[in-house]
Amino acid sequence: MPRRAYQAPALVAALILAFALAACGEGGTSVGGGNEAPKTGAGTRQATAFDPRDEPLGCFAGKGVEAEKDPRYRERINILPATSGAYVTFTATLQDALSRQLRNEEDATGAQAIGPALLTGGDLDDEQLGKVEDCLDARGTRY
Repeated sequence: MPRRAYQAPALVAALILAFALAACGEGGTSVGGGNEAPKTGAGTRQATAFDPRDEPLGCFAGKGVEAEKDPRYRERINILPATSGAYVTFTATLQDALSRQLRNEEDATGAQAIGPALLTGGDLDDEQLGKVEDCLDARGTRY
């Protein structure tokens, strides 16, 4: 076989490889080198982190229950006033909430498991507790 017959496929492969390597690195990615804060919001390709507290907070506000995200724990909502001692701790699953409740863990002492959440009622009255439970029941049915 002539020598040129071997050169054509090798040339085509070399050109494909050259184009592929030239395309790599062009334009960068949406993820940085690990030292930047994540980009979130409109116009970015990186997803915003899920916070299980957002939806219940909206429901609480709609029912007139004052609450806030606990700045010390990323999975906890404090029902206001803080002196009431009422809070909600979110777990991954209903089974995890029930397990913590049964083991009487620190964050579950006296808590009631509602879906994947643990409600510690503190000094809330029955009306406030009912509103909080309604919001957690509505959320828990989706899991």
